[in-house]
Amino acid sequence: MRTFLTLLISTFCVFSCFAQEKCGANIRWEKLASENQEIHKERQSLEEKIQIFISKKSSQTGEYNIPVVFHVLYKNADEYISESQIASQLEVLNQDFRRANQDAVNTPSDFSSIAADSEINFCLAQRTPDNYPTTGITYTETSISSFSLYDNRIFNDSLGGKTIWDNSQYLNIYICDLTTALGFSSFPGGSNSNDGVAIDFANFGVTNSNSNYNKGRTATHEIGHWLNLFHIWGSTNCSSDMVDDTPTQEMENYGCQSHPSPSCENQGDMFQNYMDYTNDACMNLFTNGQKDRMHATLNTERESIISSLSCLAPYEDIGIEENVYPQANQSVCGNELEIVTSILNFSDNSINQLTVSYQIDDNPIESVEWNGNLEGSSSLELVIANKTLEEGEHQLIIYTTSPNNTRDINTLNDTILVNFLIVEGQNIDINIQTDNYAEETYWELSNDIGNVTYIQNDLSSNELNTETLCLSIDSCYTFTIFDIFDDGICCDFGNGYVSINNEIFSGDFDTEFSVDICDINSIKNNFLEIKIYPIPAKEVLHIKSNEEIKSILIYDYLGQLMKIENHNKKEISTSLINLKSGMYLINILTEKNVTKQKILIK
Repeated sequence: MRTFLTLLISTFCVFSCFAQEKCGANIRWEKLASENQEIHKERQSLEEKIQIFISKKSSQTGEYNIPVVFHVLYKNADEYISESQIASQLEVLNQDFRRANQDAVNTPSDFSSIAADSEINFCLAQRTPDNYPTTGITYTETSISSFSLYDNRIFNDSLGGKTIWDNSQYLNIYICDLTTALGFSSFPGGSNSNDGVAIDFANFGVTNSNSNYNKGRTATHEIGHWLNLFHIWGSTNCSSDMVDDTPTQEMENYGCQSHPSPSCENQGDMFQNYMDYTNDACMNLFTNGQKDRMHATLNTERESIISSLSCLAPYEDIGIEENVYPQANQSVCGNELEIVTSILNFSDNSINQLTVSYQIDDNPIESVEWNGNLEGSSSLELVIANKTLEEGEHQLIIYTTSPNNTRDINTLNDTILVNFLIVEGQNIDINIQTDNYAEETYWELSNDIGNVTYIQNDLSSNELNTETLCLSIDSCYTFTIFDIFDDGICCDFGNGYVSINNEIFSGDFDTEFSVDICDINSIKNNFLEIKIYPIPAKEVLHIKSNEEIKSILIYDYLGQLMKIENHNKKEISTSLINLKSGMYLINILTEKNVTKQKILIK
């Protein structure tokens, strides 16, 4: 392996016998380097990354797909390259880089074992940088008769060219009248504003001309440079191209040589390589070493392009399916509000990132960024905020933007407006598991002066009947359940029970059973909030707290310790597989509180 900087600094295309240089990549790079000395350090750093990646070849797997946009700059009809000719060029690229070219059979047996399928595919872009549909081809009429090798007007709308599309997402290929070269390319690490490939229109694609460059191999050669390959002969006589399996050769080859044509004590130049200067008809291979170098480039300097979505037609259509909480015209109990919305991917492809914005009343708009993987036609519930609001009417607007960091193709489903009411109070969850005869049972709630504020006498048999009520924080309440046949709801005709804010009470009573709700720890305990679910539990019990849970202890009804676990989390799940069905007492220890709850395990 020879000196890398020398290779780049001193390599020139030498064409004393040609009116038009074959390749201008190195000459353009030399000019760029002379204007920016820092680029030498950047390129050296990139080369170190390339060599590290190549040394770990086992990590390279799979194919790479590169989105391509063709920019046609024309002044006359001859320069207006047809879509069919562009298609022929794209086909050549996919054949050459996948070793599917028909003339692969012409590779000498000396080199056939190292001839590579580079596993690189090229596809026409189907979306613009602004996420609008495209054919992957742009046509720009220009007043410029021809462009020179150093002419960056090619890359600028206002100067007679076409401004480059995002080079991190597209390979930009320009077709125009080049007077001084068949083509040129940028190397990785240069300026983003002119990072692309330019091909003279007369040598582009497959043509019927008598030219030696009528099979589209000029583009193959220049894209090799764009993927960080150098000319096969290196920088000077018998120097290196930074690839181990290409023979060291004295200089470039022109025309069509006879194999073997040895130089530099090799067994024959690899003039069939796409990175030499032979005629299109005489080129037919990349090597395994060149493949490794191109793959290394696609995993370092050009890494972003391999995850580009530009080969897919715009599909990003995501929006609000519904607002889970609060819902339209809902009365929300208490001034603590958790906003939960349901996001739906209306498209058939994955969405990986999204911005969700919301505004409450006239307050400033706030946004949250979501990152994940939402498959096509699927939805997710997203908690976007927790807010403290004043009692009264409020308006909430939620909208989505920037799916996959691009334009949403359908904005009609992006926004939802919800009017809701905040009322002063505190939620209480009442669950009644009935026995076989629910028609015998009813329950009521009375306030601290004995007035009945709520009654429920429409219960279903052998079901968990649930009710959530918003109670005033200025009063204590008593819950009373009645059975008109004086046999409770357990245990002769079923295993009924009562659960109030996750605290479980046996259904084994006679005529009635009362609970003073103000005495239940789980409703109010020094601002400690604990949720335990499901009730009844089966194999797993989930516990959520607004304080870190230090440990849990589970006792049976005889007071025997059955399980102990230590945690330092606000959300835990504990297995109940080894516990028999029945009533248990669970102690939940946080840093400041101890909460005791009855749980039923089925």
